[in-house]
Amino acid sequence: MWNSEHILMSKGVNSEGKRRGGGFNKVSRLSPQLRELLGVPEMARTEVVKQMWVYIREKNLQDPVNKKNIICDEPLHALFGVESIDMFQMNKALSKHILPLDSDEVKSTEKEKPRKHEREDPDEAKGKEKRQKGFLAPLQLSDALVKFLGTGENELTRAVVIKRMWDYIKENNLQDPADKRKVICDEKLKELFEVETFHGFTVTKLLAAHFLKS
Repeated sequence: MWNSEHILMSKGVNSEGKRRGGGFNKVSRLSPQLRELLGVPEMARTEVVKQMWVYIREKNLQDPVNKKNIICDEPLHALFGVESIDMFQMNKALSKHILPLDSDEVKSTEKEKPRKHEREDPDEAKGKEKRQKGFLAPLQLSDALVKFLGTGENELTRAVVIKRMWDYIKENNLQDPADKRKVICDEKLKELFEVETFHGFTVTKLLAAHFLKS
């Protein structure tokens, strides 16, 4: 039986293959960010998608509520610039990181980059950098969250906290059997969030109060 990753890949191959005459399987140059994640400078797009899913499964980054959604850890956030992404958005976002090997195309792409930087508003660029650093940088945690996590750590990134929260929910079987999107709070979660139940997609919002501004 084909799973969601295979469906994603087959859709990409069919649409891209028609336009490019099978170029989907051609070896391409990877962006520095994707190269750092996968550890190789060149790879065929189909293989990139496969390796991304290997990474996602190994790191257990699929949202338990909706397996099509991926919760980005720090390397994925650095790559995509978002906290979460669905599998179809990921396929589209990867296009920016899979570049042609043809030297003329590469040169023209590289020549365009400085022009883009010249046009970019310096204040906007600083704001963008600040937001990214803010997500990747460890944040001060509330005493209640430190107590809940039980590791003694008082600074962690948002991505790490969200992942640990979902690990806790799954380990303690707190998802409503009738509706997996709903989480039934045990005593520890009630103490932390002060609610009886919540929908999985609101966990980021509920945690926001426990990240303290330095």
